[in-house]
Amino acid sequence: MVVPVLAAVLVVAALAVGVVGVLAATHRLPRNRVIGVRTGWTMARVDAFRRANRVAAPAFVGAGVLGLAAGVAAMVSPVTTAAVTLLVVGALGLVVLLGVGGAVGGRYAEADRAATLEAENRPAQPCSVPVPDDGCGAAEQSACAGSCAICPRSSS
Repeated sequence: MVVPVLAAVLVVAALAVGVVGVLAATHRLPRNRVIGVRTGWTMARVDAFRRANRVAAPAFVGAGVLGLAAGVAAMVSPVTTAAVTLLVVGALGLVVLLGVGGAVGGRYAEADRAATLEAENRPAQPCSVPVPDDGCGAAEQSACAGSCAICPRSSS
């Protein structure tokens, strides 16, 4: 009687994990304090939360599929050692894949934090599009005052 109950718990947990994985993969997982990859950086920025969880989403979906398959197989099999083995393997696989997804997402979030902070702290570079010589003998930088976003760019 215990095996079917444990199998049902595994199926419900696997469905929840799978739904989280699908929401994370589609960028529809809202930032929260309960589910997903939660680091200081991902909780501080919505875009970082979405990107880190999207990286972790395949492991989350895999954990859900593995747990669901093991739970359903344990439900339909007779109560034997095989059913118990399916439950143990399914639960362990679910937890291990969740850990892998969290670790990968956390490492991505740390790399994202470093890259974002480096980009935000980089000093503004003057525009590299030269202005044609005006006859005074000195070709100056363009009149965009160093903002490359508004400088005319050559097609090369």
